[in-house]
Amino acid sequence: MTFSSNAAARQFAVVDVETTGFGRYDRILEVAIVVLDESLEIIDEYDTLIDPQRDVGPVHVHGITPSMLAGAPTFDEVAAAVRARLHEKVVVAHNLAFDQRMICGEYERLNAEVYPGRGVCTLRQTGEKLNCACRTYGIELEHHHRALADARATARLLQRAFDRAPFGSPARISDLRVPHNPRTLRREANGCGEVTPMERLVAATRYPTSDGLLLSYLDALDWVLDDLVITQAERQHLFELALDLGLSRGEVMSAHRKYLDCMVRAAMRDHVITEAEHAAISQVARLLHVTDYEIPDVTETTAAPTSIAEGTRVCFTGTAVDEYGEPLRRSDLEAMAASAGLQPVANVTKRGCDLLVAADPESRSGKAARARGFGIPIVSVDEFVEEIGDRR
Repeated sequence: MTFSSNAAARQFAVVDVETTGFGRYDRILEVAIVVLDESLEIIDEYDTLIDPQRDVGPVHVHGITPSMLAGAPTFDEVAAAVRARLHEKVVVAHNLAFDQRMICGEYERLNAEVYPGRGVCTLRQTGEKLNCACRTYGIELEHHHRALADARATARLLQRAFDRAPFGSPARISDLRVPHNPRTLRREANGCGEVTPMERLVAATRYPTSDGLLLSYLDALDWVLDDLVITQAERQHLFELALDLGLSRGEVMSAHRKYLDCMVRAAMRDHVITEAEHAAISQVARLLHVTDYEIPDVTETTAAPTSIAEGTRVCFTGTAVDEYGEPLRRSDLEAMAASAGLQPVANVTKRGCDLLVAADPESRSGKAARARGFGIPIVSVDEFVEEIGDRR
């Protein structure tokens, strides 16, 4: 492969986003960036799930459920880290116009100035959808519609589909007034199993200091906690790192307590501490040898009904899928409810709704928020279908 002399100092940021939808008011659910140098060699990767603070949209497309996002950072929390990888880079994407529009929209909500530059669209270059283009160029694409997998595949397309390093002008993002926060919640491209409450909380924890030495220590601690275990070797590594940084035992223990404070704040983002979250915070406290930390009590939540009586007014939220992975239309669920002697309603109101059926009971949709506020029980679609199955 040959490269143009104009590419000597140029770097490329290959981007992919998964979103709640395609409209003006939709939000990013997941972002991945693969950074390449002027020779199109990969030098950095970044990916994280993002809490959109609204309903997640078509789960059957992107595979991201609300429960996976519990404790995930919001875009403003990762905006500086994303900027660090986009600023002064030529942006590359498969369908560049879409990814740029979604990213620009997120920064505009933060009142930042965005100049997208002149990027590179591998969709235009290949004329094929990503999975088809990958087959054409012999590129392995597993887990399509996962941001990191798609960004890696697009980076390989950039390497193979261009005889010369592509031209372009870099993007610039300015007037961003949020602190840098390196925390992420990653959906691994080699398979995304259920994310544990501990993983969510550790990933949602924001560093409680701007001190450079403590940041270095806490960054190492984050990586140690990434597999939810602190081995003896890792504990020794943390001890030696603290010595190298000149941190006293008291400063380290204070940092551990502040770290736990941040975990509690992450857990309380939805104003609820579940038993699983309480157990996760307790586990981290034990790992960090913090024995006198007061963890808030488990918050009482509205219990699901033991049975659904005839005449129950039921509302539906989210996009569910059937046993074959096909989307279940809300009209189908409402028809099932009606045939079981229930009364479907369009909205959650204090006096006009008795039960909310959610594709994911952890949903952040407006209906779910109102149901929690009114004390209206929430059940999953699977629980609902099982309960009414014999009545139809």
